[in-house]
Amino acid sequence: MELQKMLIDERMKCENHRTNYKTLKAEHTSLQEELTRAQGELRRLLSDRQAQQEKLQLLLAELRGDLLDRTRELEELRLQVMTPQRLELLRAQVQQEMEAPVRERFNKLEEESEKYRSEYNKLRYDFTFLKSQFDHQREEHARTLEERRIRSEAEVSRLEKEREELLAQYQGFRPAA
Repeated sequence: MELQKMLIDERMKCENHRTNYKTLKAEHTSLQEELTRAQGELRRLLSDRQAQQEKLQLLLAELRGDLLDRTRELEELRLQVMTPQRLELLRAQVQQEMEAPVRERFNKLEEESEKYRSEYNKLRYDFTFLKSQFDHQREEHARTLEERRIRSEAEVSRLEKEREELLAQYQGFRPAA
């Protein structure tokens, strides 16, 4: 009867271990999915950043083209103007008209680029943190499982010893026929 109780207790422990294993497995799967989502988001942000940089390069090329066109216009105007003072005034005016929007646009793009850079760094930091947390939890789970396995093996060994002792006692008390 006592042996049956012990066997029932062991079955309950085994069932608890199974439940714990399933829980850990579900948590592991959840963390894997979360990691996959984080990696996808990181890839998306990197591609967005690349697209922004390409837009910036195209805009820069376009603005350089505009700058060349305006420089040509300036040279044409300089040939038409007779006085050096008028020429100097015209040159300063054209330069200011060309530089102000370009500088403003460049500053905006620089701020936007800095924003994406900081978002990327934040995501990289979050990813590293999540990865280290995941690794720590995985090591913790492995250690816990190993401890439970060792305890289970020790318990099984102890129960087998008790069983052998009980069998020896039972055979020792058995009346000789």
